[in-house]
Amino acid sequence: MLTIDWKERLTLDTEDYLEHKLPNHDYDFEIIFIAYPERVNGKIPSEVVSFVSNVIVQRLKRKHKDYIPFYKHLWENKGDYGKIAFGTIMSKLTHKSPEIYIPLMEEMMREADASQINSLLDKVMLPLLRKHSEKYLHKLYDWTKSNNQDISKAALNLAIKLIKRREDLMADIMKHLQNLWVYPLGDLQSMHVQFLKTVAKLSQDSYLEVWKEFGISRDPQIVELLCASIVDYDAALEAPVELWTKSGNARVKKAGLSAHKMLIRKKGAKA
Repeated sequence: MLTIDWKERLTLDTEDYLEHKLPNHDYDFEIIFIAYPERVNGKIPSEVVSFVSNVIVQRLKRKHKDYIPFYKHLWENKGDYGKIAFGTIMSKLTHKSPEIYIPLMEEMMREADASQINSLLDKVMLPLLRKHSEKYLHKLYDWTKSNNQDISKAALNLAIKLIKRREDLMADIMKHLQNLWVYPLGDLQSMHVQFLKTVAKLSQDSYLEVWKEFGISRDPQIVELLCASIVDYDAALEAPVELWTKSGNARVKKAGLSAHKMLIRKKGAKA
């Protein structure tokens, strides 16, 4: 934990950097915190970088839009420290000017790896979606359809985290995802299964509504989704599963047989 003395020093050094270096396009912001003596796995703790980043936002105030090249430089050229700083800065500024900062985030995400995208969406978008879903849910939906699979997977992961915190959004998000089931999901199929499992754990009634709507399906992908999502026994699942076990389609039959075994096991555990 940062001591009061170090907070004061870091604040003063940040103010000096903002006054004398940043206006001259000196983006080597590490000079602010490099003297901090403690290291975690050889690196300055993320808490220190986040603290400095918060001070930067506080001191820039309404001038924050003037320094977009600086934010980009942090992400693109300053390694782990820069990405921590970028995420912290975006988490403070995005709600002020989403029309500027969401496209900036999307630009950075295109060249990021899966863990970096997940971290950025968790830090910036999850709080915004929790508080202002009406403003930002459409962006989540866009990302679930991204051609960049790392982005689409991260968006589905974000959707799962969101419904755990906002169950009232479950039906809307579920309907959006169901619209994607008519297209091949490929490697994203497992994430859709995980979403369904989360729905089942949060609201069995909502989960059974999905089965009521799609339990008559013969589409192999939809059958695989439903069968793989079973987490507990319910009598309402027996009839469609039994029908699928007798299908002439190899994928449907395989999924049905696997689900049938799961139901027997779960039913026995309840007996």
